Amino acid sequence: MAYQRKRPTLDSCPVEAVLSIVSGKWKVRVLYLLSLDDLTFSEVRCSVGDVRQQVLSGVLKELIGSGVARRSATVSSRQIRYGLTPKGRELVALLVPLASWGNKLLRQSGANWTPPEIQRRPQREEVQRGHTAW
Repeated sequence: MAYQRKRPTLDSCPVEAVLSIVSGKWKVRVLYLLSLDDLTFSEVRCSVGDVRQQVLSGVLKELIGSGVARRSATVSSRQIRYGLTPKGRELVALLVPLASWGNKLLRQSGANWTPPEIQRRPQREEVQRGHTAW
C-alpha cells in the first residue's frame, strides 16, 4: 500500500477564490485591456506584450471558464472578439483600489508601471480609388 500524505481539508476562502481567477502572469493585464474595449485575439496579443500565442489562448480560456470574460463572434465581420462579462466588470472594479495601492508600493521602491495600451492594426479601406470591395 502506497503512502498518502494527509492534508487537512481547508474551508473555502473568498479571497483565495478571487486570487485563483486573477493569478497568473498575464491575466490581470488581459483583464485590464478587456476593460477598455472588446478586442480580437491579435489586438490582445499585440497590446499585452511578449506573450506566446498558446499561452494567451490558455489565459483567455481560463478567464472565460471563470465567467469573467466572454468570446463572441459577429456574423457581419466574421471576427471573434473577447470582452468582459458583468462579473468581469465587477472584478475589474474591485481590482482598481488594489492597483492604486500597488502603484504606491512601486513608487516607494523606485519602480514605475505604465499600463498597456490597445494596439490596433490599421483597418483596410473598403473602397480604394474607385474599386469596390468584394
